[in-house]
Amino acid sequence: MNRSGLRLDLHNHTTFSRDGLLTPAALLEEAKLRGISCLAVTDHSSVEGALECFRLASLDPSLPRVIPGIELSTVSGEIIGFYVTRDIPKGLSVAEGIARIRGQGGLTCLPHPYDLLRHGVIAGSERESAAAAVDMVEVANGRTLAPRYNNAALALAHRHGKPHAAGSDAHRAVEVGRAYVVVDELPERDTLLGLVAAGRVEHLLRPAEYARNWWFQALSPAIRVRRKVLRP
Repeated sequence: MNRSGLRLDLHNHTTFSRDGLLTPAALLEEAKLRGISCLAVTDHSSVEGALECFRLASLDPSLPRVIPGIELSTVSGEIIGFYVTRDIPKGLSVAEGIARIRGQGGLTCLPHPYDLLRHGVIAGSERESAAAAVDMVEVANGRTLAPRYNNAALALAHRHGKPHAAGSDAHRAVEVGRAYVVVDELPERDTLLGLVAAGRVEHLLRPAEYARNWWFQALSPAIRVRRKVLRP
């Protein structure tokens, strides 16, 4: 089977994130509809949604393959871990967060490093050192607020010689499949980094998507409060 041209989306959320609006099943179905072959599920400081997605995909070969992960909140901002299956506490330093991810055999990524108006962006004082320490840098984020932020992330990755990751950062259905890396085969833990390094970043961001991102950014605090109130 020819697997060239597979879409790998490395940043997604479910309802196990405080601001996620997609159940694990809904995320997988949306990704399938948008031609995503493999996606990383990276809920905020929790692996529960990722493990549920992995379970569902294991039962249904028609669904995209799943990389279980986490978007970990450190004292200086967020970092992503791939192939993480156990929770890691919030509030660690960046260095300790990276160490905890690698302690599980995982790989690390610095997400949306320049989206300064967004919750969880890495502190400017830590940006260069974090980029040097992680395995890859996210250069295309589907929820970015302006093209210049992705362009700055690309320059950051170049400065540190890091592979270029891309992810939709989807929290709702309309955001799924917006940014991805085109790779030659489905990744495994040992092949992910090489595939990303050799892959091609693509995204579907146009003026309408940037405008929608600003609107959703304004709604995010209200969504987090509503989710907290309604959570059982």
